[in-house]
Amino acid sequence: MFCKRSVLLPTIFYENEHFMFVYDKYPIMRGHMLIIPKRHVEDMINLDAEEWESLRQLKDQALPIALKRYCGDSISYNVAMQIGEHSGREIDHLHIHILPRASADPFQEDSRKLYRNIVDRGERHDSSGVEEEVKALRKLFRYTQKKQ
Repeated sequence: MFCKRSVLLPTIFYENEHFMFVYDKYPIMRGHMLIIPKRHVEDMINLDAEEWESLRQLKDQALPIALKRYCGDSISYNVAMQIGEHSGREIDHLHIHILPRASADPFQEDSRKLYRNIVDRGERHDSSGVEEEVKALRKLFRYTQKKQ
């Protein structure tokens, strides 16, 4: 699924040579984003040196801007990945969940629920606000959608 760029186009708000930064189509909380490599790779240990550098650049340049939108000046977030057949992963393509945290988020009392929600899609929120969030993030990043 993540190998088909056309599937991700509606949710991409930033990209560089090797990665796409997308808003999760079924976010478990406001600001739930994914970092996805453009090349099909299932495990982060299979990223090459150029991809690691590209990921570092995304982390240094784009991630703080996106997090500030959801956290303000008090940036707090979780990073989650499921890698391998026993991890609960549904899509065999590396993707890194970025989950901005705030004092009033629905998982503040029990962060374990946050990870259960990532794995258990049955509890996922609907996608009703995704289009508006993507639009706002694209404006923030001055992102022009590429067809490729």
